[in-house]
Amino acid sequence: MDKALWVVRDKITTQSAIDDLMADAATRGIHDVVVQVRGRGDAYYHSTLEPRAESLTGEFDPLAHLVRAGAAVGVRVHAWGNVFFVWSSPEGVLPTSPEHLVRRHPEWLLRSAGVKYLDPVGGSDWEGIYTDPKNAEAREHTLAVFTDIVSRYRVEGFHYDYVRYPQVTYADSPDDHAAVTALVAEGAKRLRAARPGLVISAAVFPDPDVARDRVLQRWPEWARAGLVDLLCPMAYRRETAEVARLLTKARAAAPKTRMWGGLMAFAGERALLRAQVHAAEDAGCEGAILFAYDTAQRDLLDIFAAT
Repeated sequence: MDKALWVVRDKITTQSAIDDLMADAATRGIHDVVVQVRGRGDAYYHSTLEPRAESLTGEFDPLAHLVRAGAAVGVRVHAWGNVFFVWSSPEGVLPTSPEHLVRRHPEWLLRSAGVKYLDPVGGSDWEGIYTDPKNAEAREHTLAVFTDIVSRYRVEGFHYDYVRYPQVTYADSPDDHAAVTALVAEGAKRLRAARPGLVISAAVFPDPDVARDRVLQRWPEWARAGLVDLLCPMAYRRETAEVARLLTKARAAAPKTRMWGGLMAFAGERALLRAQVHAAEDAGCEGAILFAYDTAQRDLLDIFAAT
């Protein structure tokens, strides 16, 4: 059974942190890491299209070092890009860079009626600022960013996250799902042309009905059309029976597409993680992917890798 790790952007800001990641993965026989290099409309790599992430210092290029370090120890690097989700701030502040798309192109942003788009308490379902999936210029920019990444860095794959609406209430119509699928369809063409053999993956809501109705994410259609090579249903639940139910339903919705069951690393819950890895395998997933890599939870890495 394949094992993989989701690695959030705050874990790749220094060379030593990346070296630790690669050592942790390689010594445990984990051969795939999915690393967030576009978190909030910013770049954890050298880019001329989006501003450098505010948490980076100097000229360090995290993605370049990830690819080099991964190649040295046999760990495949998948570049993870948040798609429509482009900014969040607990303080409700704008990005500092005037080049950030939130500042340069406010006309691209998705704004729900009555909710201030920078208000961190704008509603119980408010996550942050999204671009409007129906805005063709915004989609074009996003695809240009992703194509730039895969054309310049020797990554194993490209991973979509937040490839959806925040909620259906932010859309003008349930039919707006077509705009999300349009990006996925065009992305399949461009990314595969830029790097033949690239593995295109997506983190998705695990229940296809909830994905369709709540966030306009029709991932079973993407699978049937061959627009993605690998699905990662995010079955983040404490109840193992619910994880099993969700992953079984996901497997049935995309029976021919490679699937890694997405599991949550609940702190201290070693027995639970072991049971959930077994649940993912029993559901028919080819692999499991853990959210998220954390040096403070190496005990969970041990369990995840060994199960």
